[in-house]
Amino acid sequence: MSGTVPRTVPGAGVSAWRGALGSEWIKFWTVRSTWWSVVCAVGLMAFSSMVLGIDFSGDVETGDATDGLTMARGEPALESVVIAQFGIVALAMLLMTSEFATGAMRVTLTADPSRGRVLLAKTAVVGGVSVVLGAVLAAVGIAAGALALGDQGTGDTASMVADGLVITVYVALTSVITVGVAAWIRSTAGTLSTVLSVMVALPLILTASGTEYLPGRAGMILLSGEDDVLHPAVAGVVLALWAVAAQVAGWAALRRRDV
Repeated sequence: MSGTVPRTVPGAGVSAWRGALGSEWIKFWTVRSTWWSVVCAVGLMAFSSMVLGIDFSGDVETGDATDGLTMARGEPALESVVIAQFGIVALAMLLMTSEFATGAMRVTLTADPSRGRVLLAKTAVVGGVSVVLGAVLAAVGIAAGALALGDQGTGDTASMVADGLVITVYVALTSVITVGVAAWIRSTAGTLSTVLSVMVALPLILTASGTEYLPGRAGMILLSGEDDVLHPAVAGVVLALWAVAAQVAGWAALRRRDV
């Protein structure tokens, strides 16, 4: 009848979201790069934590230790995240950049024209997996570090659980940032170099006042637990805000540009 207002089909929105999440979940786990990235991240975490623990124990035994005679069992893992995140960044970005590289993004956006929903679905899948992966990395890193430190390791279960939570939060937020940057830049090489420069290189170069509000430096403060410049909890909030900003930038670029 003329003038009749179209009705929204009940549950259509839920079905669309379910379809988007299911599609991204399948795509995420059916490519080899996902598995290689997970293996690399876990391997880097275990190896680096073990090396740091052995190195510290060796220094103590030879009398060359300059930072005391004991180390928290979670510290090697906290320091090793910086290395393990190479695998984490690769894991997070490829779900987005590989589709731009192969042209599959056209198919994705034809099936679901809502670009915001596509981005959020990819972010939800990567973020959810990253939370689990972060917990695994924390467990592996802390166990390897504690084993390597031996009698030089200190800290109770509560402190190790706290360190594990910090690692998990850092991994999850870094992954969300990476997805947003990947949607904005689109290039695999460009995304990798940008995220690692911001999260790893710049914190080592820039130490002036105010740089603690940059994502990389805030992440380092969160991992170190030192509150002389910024409280670790505040640093976590800063990193979370950068994750939101990266998502907004990615959404704006995805919405504005043609595929």
